[in-house]
Amino acid sequence: MRSFAFVAFDIDNSITDRFPLDYVTGLSGLGWKLKLSKLEGDVSDVITKVMQEKQTINLTVNLIGRGYEKFLILTQWLQKYSFPDKRLALEYSDGVNVRYTEGKVTDLKRTEKDEFNNLSCAAQFTPTTPFFSNIENTIRISYSSKGKFYPYKYPYCYGRSVVENNEIDNPYLAEIPVTVTIYGSITNPSVSLLNEDGEEYCTVRFKDFNMTDGQFLIINSVTKKIWFFDGNSFTDWTAYADPSEDTFLLAQSGKSKVSINLDASDTGYLVGAWRQYAL
Repeated sequence: MRSFAFVAFDIDNSITDRFPLDYVTGLSGLGWKLKLSKLEGDVSDVITKVMQEKQTINLTVNLIGRGYEKFLILTQWLQKYSFPDKRLALEYSDGVNVRYTEGKVTDLKRTEKDEFNNLSCAAQFTPTTPFFSNIENTIRISYSSKGKFYPYKYPYCYGRSVVENNEIDNPYLAEIPVTVTIYGSITNPSVSLLNEDGEEYCTVRFKDFNMTDGQFLIINSVTKKIWFFDGNSFTDWTAYADPSEDTFLLAQSGKSKVSINLDASDTGYLVGAWRQYAL
């Protein structure tokens, strides 16, 4: 069954708040549109770049019963997440897949209640991302002192690092953001993305930095922020990434693998997720 909601995201991309919508009609903007950069020839053109355009989503929110009260609650809820640093998204489930697009509600019109005490309001959602699915907590890398080996594809043991599904399959026409959380203990953490030939093409590294048990580091490539939790509070750690390397993890089109520099003296581990954009 089709359903809609507004949701709020936290610093690790988890959903912290949700406002389900009673009944939605009058939809537009759920499809997709591509923009082409091309060199025009006399007979045929050469495409040099393809990108997806973001389309404004229009919808009518029908508030069933106690319309005025529900409209006030909706308005107050949206107001909390209308600030630039607050992350709001539209959640759309078609009964098969749940997808999201981040942005803001930029227009909300109200009518009068009907004879059934219902209220309809036309809303406009301006997206800042394409629609995406959250591929959550499917990557895990830790160190196995026992050196166990599993004969199956997932999980398997490469050397003594236990890897559970560290592969990213990105069919989208552009890079997608990968978010990882590195838990201590670990010395000088370094996370890389490898292409299908095993070659590194993206690395985030922290020099002269040791994390102990109870501490962790979030590399959020969606919000372009790195957060360090020292056991008591969070600190913006974005500026501490090695400037000679990358700052965030962006997986190119095709298949990639995640790698981290764990060794025998480390008790830490990595969990990861990625945002799968789609047309």
